[in-house]
Amino acid sequence: MTVQDSTTTAATATAATRRRGALLEAKRAVVSYGERCVLDGASIGIAPGLITGIVGPNGSGKTTLLRALAGLIRLDNGSVCLDGRSLGDVRSKTRARRIAYMPQSSADHTFTAMELVLMGRYPHLGRFRLEGRSDMAITEAAMRRTGTLQFAGRRMQTLSGGERQRVSLARALAQDADVLLLDEPTTSLDMQHQLLTMATAREEAKGGAAVAMVMHDLSLAAQHCDVLYLLDAGRVVASGGPWEVVTEANLRKVFSVDVAVEPETISGRPSVSLIGVSNGTPGASKSEAVRVHVICGAGSGRDLMHRLRLAGHTVTSCVLGDGDADRETALRLGIPHVASPPFSTVTLEQDTAHRRLVREADVVVVCEMAVGPGNLRNLEAAAEARRLLLIERPDGSVWDFSNGAATKVYAELHHRGQTVSRDAVQSAVETVS
Repeated sequence: MTVQDSTTTAATATAATRRRGALLEAKRAVVSYGERCVLDGASIGIAPGLITGIVGPNGSGKTTLLRALAGLIRLDNGSVCLDGRSLGDVRSKTRARRIAYMPQSSADHTFTAMELVLMGRYPHLGRFRLEGRSDMAITEAAMRRTGTLQFAGRRMQTLSGGERQRVSLARALAQDADVLLLDEPTTSLDMQHQLLTMATAREEAKGGAAVAMVMHDLSLAAQHCDVLYLLDAGRVVASGGPWEVVTEANLRKVFSVDVAVEPETISGRPSVSLIGVSNGTPGASKSEAVRVHVICGAGSGRDLMHRLRLAGHTVTSCVLGDGDADRETALRLGIPHVASPPFSTVTLEQDTAHRRLVREADVVVVCEMAVGPGNLRNLEAAAEARRLLLIERPDGSVWDFSNGAATKVYAELHHRGQTVSRDAVQSAVETVS
């Protein structure tokens, strides 16, 4: 899905949300602060059993949308419904029992951590009723899940930002609500507690809760969220599964950056690598485009293929085996290459096809790849390049697993080519007339 008009996006809500039905839903929500329109017709549905991520640049309206879903701010137009009923018609105490909201940061006050988490039980208490054993048990369980029970007697003002954030999450969990709204729950956390927080959110979703969270880390959001909504200038400009929303085109349009979006090694979900600030749409300098052939393997050419394509150059590659990280990149980017079975030796027929691509290129780039008997012919083909760029390892060594044959080929190529650093490849390519 590419960036599109918010009305169209709202009409194509994710199949998962449709199947399960949105428990909490904003329809065409509009919120303004003075003259500034912060939400401009945003629509979003949060379904039980799913983690919904809300992403977008600073100032795009993410927190305002989450607060609107929690019933904490009044809409200028549109509606928020809980179970199909307008949130404004739901009694405040009922709303507090059903919707838990975790803000970006917890106030720096003198309550102890236990006292703050225990406040999550207030919506469940009757008039003049004090917390009972079950409330204390739920509170302690929430603190245990977030690793904050050790802070029980400490005052909030003595905790670090990340520790206060985890206590705030424990309070939301203690509320035992049907909907869990989390505003940037991982921002101040170390890697371990980021993963623990996302695991806790998944446990809540598996238990039937509808979980929604504002997130800045796009890779983390793509790894853990089932549904994503991308906001820009108060509008939902893309929605769907991670692969539908976290695309290079969407992120270039919304964040003005060039990125590489690749499958994460273990999960296969999108992982985002920042390439640089975008200076426009890809291929903007087509009049100066160069045909670049990249000889690589085992992921050594992934970033170069992305960068060169974004610069508007025509990119081809070598013989790449099925399952090789560079072949996966070539397939995703539509880069011509010679396919081969996994872990196989380059055949004469494949070598002939590869050399044809080498001869057609204006410049050939040889990456600092490991070379063995299987891919030695890829390296040998570089000798037919019109112009040759060689990327060396920092220590100048060769990953030679061919009993010295690759070292000999590299020595010959050094006489014909130019040695460059990886960062200098693009500028060297652009000097080709």
